Amino acid sequence: MLLCDPHHLTRAGLASVLEREPDIAVVGEALHTRDVEEAVHSLRPHVALVSHDPEAMDGTAVAKVLRGTGWNNGPGVLMLNSGTDDEELLSAMRGGVRGLLPGNCDPRSLPAAIRDIAAGAMVLRSPSAVQLIRLLLHRSPEMAPPGSSQLSLLTSRERDVLVLVANGHSNLVIAKMLSLSEATVKSHLYHLCQKLNLRDRTQAVILAYETGLVRPSAA
Repeated sequence: MLLCDPHHLTRAGLASVLEREPDIAVVGEALHTRDVEEAVHSLRPHVALVSHDPEAMDGTAVAKVLRGTGWNNGPGVLMLNSGTDDEELLSAMRGGVRGLLPGNCDPRSLPAAIRDIAAGAMVLRSPSAVQLIRLLLHRSPEMAPPGSSQLSLLTSRERDVLVLVANGHSNLVIAKMLSLSEATVKSHLYHLCQKLNLRDRTQAVILAYETGLVRPSAA
């Protein structure tokens, strides 16, 4: 994975936490988001952990990384939200960022979040995540998914998969929960996105919240 943070001590601390995990390897570091694209191209990390950058942090920079590498082959981006305003986070989500964590989160929670992102899940544990989804729908009509009537196009199994995707589970976890193979889960996800004209997993999550198929937790 790649670490991006403008503070040397913070990067060192994050690296110290992550290097204790046998299945997570920090392959490189970047100071600013403007350095991420080059690092991604040369290092090919599976996950990029991007912290708030007072000089250059904006969602457009992160989105550029994703577009430049291609979504399917690019890294899953996990953003630490600390002092970042809604507009920047909305831009990041439009770019396909798959994870939002509060900047003051317990560092011990990072390994699990990184594994989830690497496995294809979304991680929306920032307190403002649900608010961001609502803002995204109101301010970015091009990302708005089809209405709830379109859910009738889905099979019951596809609906099950959509609910679990919206709840942040990876394909592997969904497969275990539904007693399916991971390949079958991927197939269901692909077909439900095709039926509903959704571009990616982020839009699938938005759809589930907008239609009330999944409701925000009280926490």
